[in-house]
Amino acid sequence: MPTVPRDFPIISADAHFTEPADLWLNYIEPKYKARAPHVEHQPATDVFVCDTGKMFTVGVIHGIRYKGGDVKHEGRYADIPAAGWDPKARFPDMEKDGIYAEVLYPTIAMRFFTIEDVAFGEACLRAYNTWAADFCRAYPDRFKGIAVIMLDDVAHAVEELTRCKALGHAGAMISVFPDDARPYHDDHYAPFWSAAADLGLPVSLHVSTERRIADKPKTPTEQFLGYTAVQKVVIGMIYAGVFDRLPNLQVVSAENDAGWAGNLIERMDYFHFKARARNLRGAGHHNKKLPSEYWRKQVSYTFMRDLTAIAARHVIGVDRIMWSSDYPHGDSTFPDSRQVIEEHMQGVPLPEQHMILRDNAKRMYGF
Repeated sequence: MPTVPRDFPIISADAHFTEPADLWLNYIEPKYKARAPHVEHQPATDVFVCDTGKMFTVGVIHGIRYKGGDVKHEGRYADIPAAGWDPKARFPDMEKDGIYAEVLYPTIAMRFFTIEDVAFGEACLRAYNTWAADFCRAYPDRFKGIAVIMLDDVAHAVEELTRCKALGHAGAMISVFPDDARPYHDDHYAPFWSAAADLGLPVSLHVSTERRIADKPKTPTEQFLGYTAVQKVVIGMIYAGVFDRLPNLQVVSAENDAGWAGNLIERMDYFHFKARARNLRGAGHHNKKLPSEYWRKQVSYTFMRDLTAIAARHVIGVDRIMWSSDYPHGDSTFPDSRQVIEEHMQGVPLPEQHMILRDNAKRMYGF
């Protein structure tokens, strides 16, 4: 399909670092340096090691090296392109793909939610957050960093969130789903949500960021339906009144697509009008607004390939949808982002293209 050049800069609302092998050796606090996450060279492959967490295999870390799903789990860290951690090496790939600016999430640090030792996990994330801020600070018109926050200790989380705002981060990512009996809309987490709203930092719920990973492998069905975790979080926050109490809070569903939101928005409004007394007697809170109003004012979504989201954009909210490339992960649209964008933007008026491809991310993250 021929592509149409677009005369405005495109922002990828969800791209990723490939963290350098020595990041934690250089950035972690001295008391944890002996335990710092690092690369070990084994006969058949390199292994990224963290003593209490379950890490990605080295082969999949910079997944755009593989095409057609033929991913090799073994590999050498030295073979990973520097574009993952060096902005000057990254710019040629961005130009090739038609991307001007990126919102940056981690790769390795996504797995730090699995660290069992909470104090150590927090130290690993502080090191990452400092390094990521240093990376973005050199080119603030091209890169906006998303801090990573562990919520096991809410007071510590608020402290780190405040530090990351001062470092220049444009948002924060938490584990996509809490790993205890308390859902995110529980009052236990209220100080964190309040701090995020007060600091103006949108909070992301990104795929593949479970707090702990079960020893039993997920079935294909469980893997496919992983994106439903973010749905449960947002629905719970709406019904518990979190958005009523914090009208400035912004939540971002990252890499979970967006087409499903149209159905949920319509269905929740139906429950509100017709079925609340029958189905929601235990909700404990009566929302001040229609559920759709919270979705359309306080929840946003990133997507890579989601024609359903484009078709339903007026139900979801055109100002809530942000396109992303997911570079340099295996699901990335790189190096074909121009073609993917062209396919999705067929028939979409130019002002709406501006919103989906640039303006929504620009507004959300302060480009």
